[in-house]
Amino acid sequence: MQEIELKFQIPPASRASLSESLRDAASATTRLRARYFDTGDRLLARSAFALRLRQEGEGWVQTLKGRGDGLMTRLEHNAPLGTDSGDEAPALSLERHAGTPAGVALLALLEGAGRTPADLALQFSTDITRTHTEVEADGAVVEVALDVGQIEGGGRTLPVWEIEFELIRGEPVGLLGLAYLWTEAFGLWLDARSKAERGDRLARQLTHGEVPAIKPVDPRQPWSQQLARALAPVLALVGDVADGQASTAQQVALAQAIVALLDVLRRDPVAADVIEPLTLLAGLVFDPEVWRLVDTQALWFNLLDWSLPDAR
Repeated sequence: MQEIELKFQIPPASRASLSESLRDAASATTRLRARYFDTGDRLLARSAFALRLRQEGEGWVQTLKGRGDGLMTRLEHNAPLGTDSGDEAPALSLERHAGTPAGVALLALLEGAGRTPADLALQFSTDITRTHTEVEADGAVVEVALDVGQIEGGGRTLPVWEIEFELIRGEPVGLLGLAYLWTEAFGLWLDARSKAERGDRLARQLTHGEVPAIKPVDPRQPWSQQLARALAPVLALVGDVADGQASTAQQVALAQAIVALLDVLRRDPVAADVIEPLTLLAGLVFDPEVWRLVDTQALWFNLLDWSLPDAR
């Protein structure tokens, strides 16, 4: 299964009003306690996988997520485990994902690195209260979920205040439209960092992530696919930059990634209006506040829209 979602950080000034708006909708609240597993050298985290056991209400679910084939998609397989364990987490078993695309990809990763499922161990945990509802938007049904809580790892804790928009059914353009309305209303800013990624850093005593590879884009590919490939390293970096946690290497890499993105955008006249503001952004990688502005988020929404497979 491929999940299609976007996640945003919520500025402190908007948290109370956003929470109230979501509670006013026909929403539900669920406590989510999760335990995340990886090898000692973080093979899964380094390969964009996340493996967890999570208590959802009265039952437990084992979930495996992996890199998907687009900016808004990820491989995902969920295995509900029932309520027999109570509050005690059941034992981890990769057999629950056998034969699924995510399960096959994880086994190939482990085997390629000379590892086995026995090398997987608990690395960090999360305790989240999720307030969520389903919203119809432009022919799509989107789950809107507010997550508030903390991540624990390496003897430290990290607070969580984020909102996620996940496509339940329909076209991704409906998700984009709804998410942009919330972004305008509450000053949200896009953040591609998962809880698993942030928890892994916490467990390793790190404050920022690695610098993604910026690879040349094949001009023979469809333009939307070129755009998706060029945009990926940009969005991988903006979370740390906007959060004021980026290393100098990440800031420089973001400027380089935007330059590479501009090369792709100049290949199609539809993108003419975003060339100048993106060029300006490339010179502002040391200013976190700029990357949290609604105008900056509007650029990401335009680019995500154009990167959809049927957009061009």
